[in-house]
Amino acid sequence: MSSPVPNQDVALAVGVPTILLVVPSSGPIGGGNPVVLIGTNLDTVTSVTFGGTAATIVAQPPTGTVLIVTAPAHAAGAVPVVATNPSGASVPAGYTYLVPLPPLAFLITPVSGPAAGGTSFTIIGANLTGASVTFNGTAATGVTVAAGGAVLTGVTPAGTAGPATVVVTTPGGTATVPGGYLYA
Repeated sequence: MSSPVPNQDVALAVGVPTILLVVPSSGPIGGGNPVVLIGTNLDTVTSVTFGGTAATIVAQPPTGTVLIVTAPAHAAGAVPVVATNPSGASVPAGYTYLVPLPPLAFLITPVSGPAAGGTSFTIIGANLTGASVTFNGTAATGVTVAAGGAVLTGVTPAGTAGPATVVVTTPGGTATVPGGYLYA
């Protein structure tokens, strides 16, 4: 006669997470961008830090090989990315925070339009990603950026007849469009 085995709680060991790849490997100092971590045991991760600053976990598929986080803001430079679970912390992976380049605005077309506003315009330049545009301090609407940050389009706000200063603002700074715009 065999004796029954008592019911025992069994704790399964969870492996320490590993980060094999960080995609993208760099981003803006303001953070807020999605970052994909690829590795192992990522389904049990409870926290991720970038240079000691907590990231927000956005998606954690049960496969354990992918983890999507939102990068926190951080000073410029290279930082370690560490994933932690109940078994411990990963060997740090790398991520680099970049200072955004200042915008450049070469020209605007058309160069004039009615004071009532509502005119579609295009600004040609560089580093225009994330831009807003003002005409004499009043925000343009419908601003979109294409061509890798080289072409910006939008719609003029209403203004007073006469010349208007056109300013492009991005996370990297501001630029004044040469010649501005003329409200007719």
